[in-house]
Amino acid sequence: MTPFDAYTKYLALKNHFTSDYDYFQYGGKVSARQDAFERRRDKYQFYKLSKKKDVEGFLIANFIDDNSNKWIGDLNDKESEDVYNKWKGRQESITYLYKNDLDKMDNDLDLNLKVIDGQYPKLLQLYQFGTVSIETLVILNKVVNYIPHWTKNITDHIIWPEHRRRILKYEPFVKFDPFRMKKLTLERFTA
Repeated sequence: MTPFDAYTKYLALKNHFTSDYDYFQYGGKVSARQDAFERRRDKYQFYKLSKKKDVEGFLIANFIDDNSNKWIGDLNDKESEDVYNKWKGRQESITYLYKNDLDKMDNDLDLNLKVIDGQYPKLLQLYQFGTVSIETLVILNKVVNYIPHWTKNITDHIIWPEHRRRILKYEPFVKFDPFRMKKLTLERFTA
């Protein structure tokens, strides 16, 4: 991958996670010009990024982390590499991760998803405390489609919309077997 390719990948993924731009709809294409790239003061950062084996995965991992609006200079440190390694581990064991996260929830699925008096449901609280992963939120939404209910009933209009955006924007990147995950969910909550 060339540094310019890393630059366009960075722009496309950053736009995907921070705006209405859809990485998949546009095939990761952005309007970027080589001459504009050459004039950037931070182009050296993209040279370093281009040397990574999995540029796309590295960027996704860091954009879904707490701050999706990261500057390229913030991505070339040990912390960003640690974020990527943890993300990669979650991807490689997605079924195991999901099953373990389900075990951390209340035995009644409805209690995990119910919005009471406009407050955050238990599942969202578990995510905020770092008890369950964002991948579990994505998968469970595909299984039971809870996001419309949460959006309608959660009264917070500042933090919830950011969580919602992150979950929905990350969804197409999470690879899993929907039938297996539905089966695991049914086994866990119908005892």
